[in-house]
Amino acid sequence: MKTIITYVKEFIREQWNPTYFLMVGGLLGMMFFVNYEYGLESSIVRRLSFPTGQTVFYFVFYFVPYVLTHCAYALVKREAGVLRSPQFWLLSLFGFVVLSVYIALHNGPWYILRTQPSLFEGVAREFQPFVARCASNILPFALMVIPLIGYWWKVDRSAMPLYGFSAKTINLQSYFLILFFLIPLIVAVSFTSDFQHAYPRYKFGFPEHLGTTERGGFVGVFQLCYGADFVFVEFFFRGFMVLAFARLLGTRAIIPMVVVYALIHFEKPLLEALSSIVGGLVLGVISSRTKSIYGGVILHLGIAYMMEVAGALHM
Repeated sequence: MKTIITYVKEFIREQWNPTYFLMVGGLLGMMFFVNYEYGLESSIVRRLSFPTGQTVFYFVFYFVPYVLTHCAYALVKREAGVLRSPQFWLLSLFGFVVLSVYIALHNGPWYILRTQPSLFEGVAREFQPFVARCASNILPFALMVIPLIGYWWKVDRSAMPLYGFSAKTINLQSYFLILFFLIPLIVAVSFTSDFQHAYPRYKFGFPEHLGTTERGGFVGVFQLCYGADFVFVEFFFRGFMVLAFARLLGTRAIIPMVVVYALIHFEKPLLEALSSIVGGLVLGVISSRTKSIYGGVILHLGIAYMMEVAGALHM
């Protein structure tokens, strides 16, 4: 725990600039206000075609704030060299195409169920929403890890293990201790109406009229599929966005990553989205220092499953 705190302190000391942090905070504050006051993301996505319209929207929605964050850094620090680097732009474009397709693919199974229900004919009608929900987590994971692994194999294989898949320099016990201390916070938040509306996630589209044993099996299957989403998120944000960019940006890669990471939480309850800023920063710093995403995977999955349990207890 002390080591993690030291990592964060050193990062803030290294990157601290009041003007830069104020500009980034202002950008996030404006986007949070517009989204949670007017339902920006959900209201637009519902009107767009799948997959082209939604993919383009997500690309712009994530890429523009990311670039603005880098521009703020360049303006404040008077270091614009990175913005003139073709390698930076090509790597950024590649990453955000992967991310925007990944996010849009979550809607794919629902789109198929709605527009081509014949493809679900082999599944009983009662179970079709459940299958679509599981597929909406597994399908994006299975498809979009391929280009990231391909890039690593081509470019970074000789320089590092697959973006953060290493446990050589990390003490994993600390992360289980953090989860233990987070239990009271999750319990307290679970009493809010926003939390109880959103969790447990498995309740949406869950089959009715199941026996106890069957219900437990379906919950288990859903949670495995649900967990795949968090593994990809750590792989992309703390692995690719921090470690693949390290050669170009060093620790400067972390704050832009945090901005985009917060944006992918815009359909979650407000408190959860706000907490993702702190969580994304801490996990980004840990990944940068340890070259491992295992701590982030443990924390992300642990928190997600504790929230599922807390939500289920309120049903």
